[in-house]
Amino acid sequence: MTPELITWLHEQIDADETAAAGQPPESWLPEGLTADNPLSALYAPARTIAMRRDMLAAWRDPDHAGHGDNDALRSDWTVRVLAATAYSDRPGYREEWAPDDE
Repeated sequence: MTPELITWLHEQIDADETAAAGQPPESWLPEGLTADNPLSALYAPARTIAMRRDMLAAWRDPDHAGHGDNDALRSDWTVRVLAATAYSDRPGYREEWAPDDE
């Protein structure tokens, strides 16, 4: 894990938070899902942003993670998957940050 990846992820999450503040909540919903559907709460920007910040906090402090999630390698993998799945299309992402298949 590189400090550059962690710094870059914080920047991406901050950008998401800024973007969410100026948009109606419905704009974050996948196509076909409406705000009156109970599943729409899963896509709330505040929830997603908080979850991503928690992932980074768990990486920095394994005691922040849930029981059985104190393995540093698993936390590294989780952070790498976050970067690859949520942000790999953004400027600054490096292929070397992709999670290992192991």
